[in-house]
Amino acid sequence: MTFKSGKFIFCDQYDKPRIEKLLVEASTLNATINDLPILPAWSSQIDPELLYSSIAGTAAIEGNSLNAEEVKALDEGRLSEAAHTTKDRLEITNLIGAYRAIDTLKTKPVPFIFSEKHIKELHKHITFNLPYKDNIPGTYRNGMVRVGDNAHGGIYTPPKIIEDIQKLMEEFIDWINSDELINSHVFVRAALAHYHLSLIHPFWDGNGRVSRLIEALLLQSAGIRYVPKMLSNYYYRHVGDYYRAFSESIRAMKDVTPFLEFNLRGVIESLQQMKTRIAFFIRVLAMRDYLHFLSSNKAISKRQNDLLALLLDQSGKQFTLHELQNTMPYAMLYRKVSEMTARRDLKKLLELKLLTVEAEGRYSLNLRGFVS
Repeated sequence: MTFKSGKFIFCDQYDKPRIEKLLVEASTLNATINDLPILPAWSSQIDPELLYSSIAGTAAIEGNSLNAEEVKALDEGRLSEAAHTTKDRLEITNLIGAYRAIDTLKTKPVPFIFSEKHIKELHKHITFNLPYKDNIPGTYRNGMVRVGDNAHGGIYTPPKIIEDIQKLMEEFIDWINSDELINSHVFVRAALAHYHLSLIHPFWDGNGRVSRLIEALLLQSAGIRYVPKMLSNYYYRHVGDYYRAFSESIRAMKDVTPFLEFNLRGVIESLQQMKTRIAFFIRVLAMRDYLHFLSSNKAISKRQNDLLALLLDQSGKQFTLHELQNTMPYAMLYRKVSEMTARRDLKKLLELKLLTVEAEGRYSLNLRGFVS
């Protein structure tokens, strides 16, 4: 019981068959990804991409206008000052700092035990120098706010006075760090932290971003790769369902199945996307090795090898016979050869199943061509 806001329930009850099925799928996918070889060059390409995408996603949920490419440009000092409002730019700058702060945070031993200090420090990072009404970075609010709208499941009024917020935050920290929650699946613990911190809504502004960062921190500290930075983008792409999952769980009071189910579907989708992407990298690596074998054994000509190597660098871009002879960069290889020679090369690569062709005469690399 709170002083002024009535009963607040910290709930870890859910439909076991529904959620356990999703947890098994998520855990299996996560284990599969952990077993895949990840070269440093791949990580150096993936990690910044996920960072900028996550920052753009979590900020866009709150109305920020920068996309992932613009977030990257801002971080690299390439974004024009006239491109967006000062507020939008500063929100992104602060989020970049916050994400990098959790990347360097010491989270050993696992499981990570976090405190109110961690939450307040993240809030300071996120809202520093921003002109949010009544908001003081790192300080709990003392007053009423309303969250949500009727279009996405209704309006929720969090606890109003600072005494209630302080009490609930103390209870929240004790509960989320309890043996019961620590021994639950990390995907469940992280989602419950996200959900309940959002419900307490301890600050005047920045609560959603803090809650999503706390979720990311818990997943990251447990060794979960990629998902911590992919979930925010999933929430943004499905923002209506995101708010509805909150509303349905709030109405259920003692059942968090709607939010957990939505969250885990995001985890699974993120893991599936990353599995597909890493598998693509591995196939490209295997294809390069196979081309070296074919070229060494004179099974393909140097020109044919160079064409395939060019296509590997272009990540599967399609081309026509006309483009092969007249459009860069293919024309570097084929502008001085006859159309018959070009056709003969294409036919040979099709027979070797190194290329595929569509009905419209568009050719592309067949990354499964070397697999028997």
